[in-house]
Amino acid sequence: MQKNRDDKNSKQRFMVMGIRNKVMFCFIVPIVFMIIIGVSSYQKAARGMNDKYQDSTMQAIHMATEYIDMSCTFISSEALKYAFNSDLSRYFLGLSTDDPYEMSQLRDSYKKEITAARAGNSFISNIHIITMEGIYMISTSANTNTDGFYKAYVESVPSNGKSVVSWIDSHPLLDEQLKLNSKSDQYILAYQIQSQANKACVVIDVSSAAIEEFIAGMDLGEGSILGFVTPGGRELVNEKLAEGQDSRLAESENVFFEQDFFAEINAEENMEGFRQIDYLGEKYLFLYSVSEKTGATICALVPMSIITGQAQEIKNMTFSLVILACIIALVVGLIIVSGIQNNMKHISRKLGEVARGDLTIKVTAKSHDEFRSLAGSATNMIANTKNLVEKVNHATGQLEDSAREVERTSDVINNYSQDITQAVSGINEGMSMQSEHARECVSKTDVLSNEIQNVSHVVERVEKLVDETEGMINQGMEIVQLLGERAEATTQMTEKVGADIESLRKKSEAIHSFVGMITDISEQTNLLSLNASIEAARAGNAGKGFAVVAEEIRKLADESARAAGEISDNVTYISAQTINSVESANQAKEMVALQTEAVDKVILVFGGMQKRMNELVDGLREIAEGTQRADSERSDAVMAVRNISNIIEETAGSAETVKDVADKLLENVENLSKTADMLGENMDSLKAEISVFKV
Repeated sequence: MQKNRDDKNSKQRFMVMGIRNKVMFCFIVPIVFMIIIGVSSYQKAARGMNDKYQDSTMQAIHMATEYIDMSCTFISSEALKYAFNSDLSRYFLGLSTDDPYEMSQLRDSYKKEITAARAGNSFISNIHIITMEGIYMISTSANTNTDGFYKAYVESVPSNGKSVVSWIDSHPLLDEQLKLNSKSDQYILAYQIQSQANKACVVIDVSSAAIEEFIAGMDLGEGSILGFVTPGGRELVNEKLAEGQDSRLAESENVFFEQDFFAEINAEENMEGFRQIDYLGEKYLFLYSVSEKTGATICALVPMSIITGQAQEIKNMTFSLVILACIIALVVGLIIVSGIQNNMKHISRKLGEVARGDLTIKVTAKSHDEFRSLAGSATNMIANTKNLVEKVNHATGQLEDSAREVERTSDVINNYSQDITQAVSGINEGMSMQSEHARECVSKTDVLSNEIQNVSHVVERVEKLVDETEGMINQGMEIVQLLGERAEATTQMTEKVGADIESLRKKSEAIHSFVGMITDISEQTNLLSLNASIEAARAGNAGKGFAVVAEEIRKLADESARAAGEISDNVTYISAQTINSVESANQAKEMVALQTEAVDKVILVFGGMQKRMNELVDGLREIAEGTQRADSERSDAVMAVRNISNIIEETAGSAETVKDVADKLLENVENLSKTADMLGENMDSLKAEISVFKV
């Protein structure tokens, strides 16, 4: 029963470790790796596409903000041109009120000019020049007989205490005075600036249509939402919808301004950034960029499905290919395993009959692969076994001759045994003395061995210390090299700061020269203007002779404008150079900090080197002391070995006799042992085994 249980367990282990399971395992392993590779590829592709899309979209939002800022810069420059125009300044001050025709001509001329400026810049909705009461204002959206309301307007808009705020969301009073309430959606922002004498205010409206058209031209994919949000909460929103798709946005509600994720922009104090949010029950990527000039924000909501869409396609394709590969692998594996199992069963059955003693069997295989070669080899093995069995039958007679050889060998052993007994008695006396000296030699040798082991341990410690010291030296060299590189970088940064500061100094000198020129021109202009006014008042109609003076005043005013332009350019350049100088100084400061850190590391490393070198010296001293003790013990061991050598010489004669006899005895004993073993173990079993085979 126990045998049946063992056979059953063996059969179960055979089924578990069978060829079919092994082959299927070989097919499953690459499939598993394919699945792992597919999942890893999908994850890496999704992360890479997500990061790349975020960076590219953030760059597009940033460029859009810069483009709108540049357009707003043109608008502010246009406003400055009118606010500080000399002819308009005379108009603002009412210096031409005595000549209504001249006033009318001046208004018409500049209305045409601002109308042309509006037509030439698509971002300008309207241009308004608001004058004092009693002086008609100039506007692209009002008639020429609209009275000014400068003081009321300045009080109605935000100010910083000295002047009005440059960029505003709306101007209700202006819309009301010009009856533009129904057209207030035509502008989204407005730039305003007061004239030089604070007698007028130039207001330029930024076109809502132009901003909306611009953000509509930015394509971030279907379902994306782009917006332009002013600091006061006015919004322009554009949603990219597929054909036939309905918008999910409510018309009366703000998309961005009143949302929590938009409110977090002010809390973070970052001018631009992005994050993933939940909006309308879906995952979106929220991106924003705040304008430093106007305070407006360009922001976007991009569905995460757009970002990971291509990665999802990779996932689906990988999943399909893996399923197809699994099916193909299983079919091919089953076909291969079925062929292998059939051939193995056939060959195993034939070999089982051979194992039962039938050497007349011929093994064959149905397939044309390695199993046919295996069947041929099995057939050859059976044939060779058959020949071997026949030879063994003939060799049985030789065993009797071997038995007689064993008897003769036994007689020889008896004769040699007597000679060995006599020789051993002479050896015993010398061996007893040899044993005493041998024990003494062993004792000394043990002591010597212990000392040598101590020396070995000390040497190992020294080797470790040397290795550690070498590593520290290498680390110190690397740190010193790094310190040199950083010192060089610090020098370069310092040189750059010096060059920037020198350039700043030169531009400052140029500014001083231009300021002097403007001061002289302004003084002359004031004197000539005063004289012209006095003389004109005295002369009346005869004051036309002062036209020359007026012409001179105009020339000086033009010269002042050109000088002011040059001053503006130099101030801009100086500002840029100053920023570069500050950045260079900060970088130099960081480099110096890194150098200090590197120097501290060098000090620590070389301190460790000093400590390790002290330990190395102590180890070397221990080696020297251990060597001296080992040398002393070695001398005692040499004396003991010499005593043993003398005794061995005395017993040499007897040993030679013993050796000759022992050699002969050993040779005969080995022959006797082999023969006896062969006869005792194989004689009966050989006959029984041979009787099983059928030849």
